[in-house]
Amino acid sequence: MSLEQYGAFQSYLESRLAGSGIRVGDLVITRSLDEMNEQIKAGAVDALIEGVMPTLKLQRQTGQLDIRLLVWRKGKRKYHTVFFTRHESRIQQIKDLGGKTIAFESARSTSAYDIPRAALMEAGLRVAAKEGSQSSMPGDSNLVRFVFAGSELNQAYWVHANRVDAGAFNNGDWDRVPDSIRSDLRVFHRTPQVLRWLFSFARSIDPQVRRSIEDVLVTMHRDPEGQAALQAASGIARMERLTNEDRTNLDYWEAALSRLEAGTAQ
Repeated sequence: MSLEQYGAFQSYLESRLAGSGIRVGDLVITRSLDEMNEQIKAGAVDALIEGVMPTLKLQRQTGQLDIRLLVWRKGKRKYHTVFFTRHESRIQQIKDLGGKTIAFESARSTSAYDIPRAALMEAGLRVAAKEGSQSSMPGDSNLVRFVFAGSELNQAYWVHANRVDAGAFNNGDWDRVPDSIRSDLRVFHRTPQVLRWLFSFARSIDPQVRRSIEDVLVTMHRDPEGQAALQAASGIARMERLTNEDRTNLDYWEAALSRLEAGTAQ
C-alpha cells in the first residue's frame, strides 16, 4: 500500500464532499499495527481501511473504531482460508496437524496467519513458532509448529518440496498456485468465510459527516471515475453497508481473536 495508490481515491472524495463542507485530510500509512494504534489514539486517523483481523485488533486496542462498510477487494466480497498438504500425506483433517509443521505467510497476514491459527486453536491444537532446526517431539501430539515462508507462493513450494507438512492461505491464492505445483497438493480443510476488507470511522466523527461520506463511498463504483479510483486503491471493486449476516460473521471472528490473544484452544 502506498500514498500514490490512494491519491485518486482521496481526490475523488475531496471533489464529491466539497459541496457539503467536508474537508478530506491527509492519508496516513503506517509500517505496523502498533504505529496505527498510536495514530488512532492520537486522533490523527478519522477513517481506516484494513482487513478483518487487523481492524478487530485495532478496535479492541483503541476503543475508538466504528466498523461501517464492507470493502470488496480483488473481486471478492468474502473469502476463506484453505489448509493444504501433499497428495500422499496422511493428513486428512485439521486435527491431524498435531505434531506437524505448517507454513504461514507472515505475521501481518489475516488469511495466512491469524485465521489459520484461530482454526487450529478451535480444533483443540496448540500453535508455536518452530525455532531453527527444531522439530516437533513425538509427545507433542497437540502442538503445531509454524514457520514463515514470506509469500503465498513460497508456502505452496515448501509444502510441495516436503519442507513442511502443510500450508494455509486464502482460496484465491490457492487458485493462483501454478498447476505444476497444485496438481501434487490437495485441500483438507476450509475455514468459515471472512469478509474481504473493512472501512471504519473513528467514533469521534459526527454522525451526519459519517453518513455523507458513506453515501459517496457506497455509490462511487457506479461512476467510471470513482470506479477507476477504487481500482487503483489496492484493487477495490466497491464498498457497501454491512448486513446483519456480516455483523454476525464479525462476531464470530471477534470471538476467535479473543481465543488467539488468550492463547487458549477449545
